[in-house]
Amino acid sequence: MERVLILYNDSSGKNEGEGMALRLKEFIVTRQREWVVACQPSNATSSPEHLRKKAEQFQASRLVFIGGDGTIHHLIKTFRNQLEKYVIGIIPGGTVNNFARSLEIPLTEEEAFAVITTGQKKAVDYALINQEDVIISTLTIGILADTAARVSQKEKQTFGPFAFMKRFLKLWIKKKRYHLTIQSDNQVWQGKVALLTITMTNSAGGYVHFDESASPDDGQMHVTILEKLSIWQTFRLLPFIVLGDLDKIRDIIYFSSNKLTISATERHVQTRTDGDPTAYLPVNLEVVSKGLTVLIPAKEEEDHEK
Repeated sequence: MERVLILYNDSSGKNEGEGMALRLKEFIVTRQREWVVACQPSNATSSPEHLRKKAEQFQASRLVFIGGDGTIHHLIKTFRNQLEKYVIGIIPGGTVNNFARSLEIPLTEEEAFAVITTGQKKAVDYALINQEDVIISTLTIGILADTAARVSQKEKQTFGPFAFMKRFLKLWIKKKRYHLTIQSDNQVWQGKVALLTITMTNSAGGYVHFDESASPDDGQMHVTILEKLSIWQTFRLLPFIVLGDLDKIRDIIYFSSNKLTISATERHVQTRTDGDPTAYLPVNLEVVSKGLTVLIPAKEEEDHEK
């Protein structure tokens, strides 16, 4: 018997978290009658300690997070020291859903619900920021972070990824760059940066082929640096980006590591992680390899063939 605690965020996506949670509860109990299911709101005013206590008192075996990357980020951070106790289910409820897309979790409601009852378990990575915060999908510095900071929730809901493109082009014209020092286990890189992206998966900006060399369980953070971003360069790099072949682009500095330290000459350079503002530089980053067990769609056909 499983005990499933559904956590939802009313402020996520199209503000339908509670309704989706109740529909998911009904879906589970009609298909797994012996399972015990409860719903718990989780938003900006929720105490992390209260949520942890609720899960413990309920004796949850599965935690289901309804929401986008920001909601999942917040809840992984909340339960970080207890993650070994739980299997995590994801119901996409945001506008970009990088983490869910990278795990091939369906974006349609009933198909995503089915993963909670029939999915298979998969151990995946996340990373720590200064041993306090987490990265589940992406951390950005530079034009992507500055772009995301200027996109409103309403714009995200209305235009999806296209909202980012509009703001991106406006900031691109200004050609602002930061002086960064990035230290990994085996190298130190210094230079001016227009764009820095660290990905934990192959998905960024809602695009699942952003980096085909990355996977959610490879134990690495994948670093992509663009020192300059001219319009000619942007169009020339586009075919490689579409194919996810970032490591094959000479103009891009690309490497991976399980530990990173990033600092800036400028003051008040802020990171943006999983869609929300996070720590100011300097930061220390470290991968927690396969530290999170999630439910993904069962691969029925492949399993039968094997």
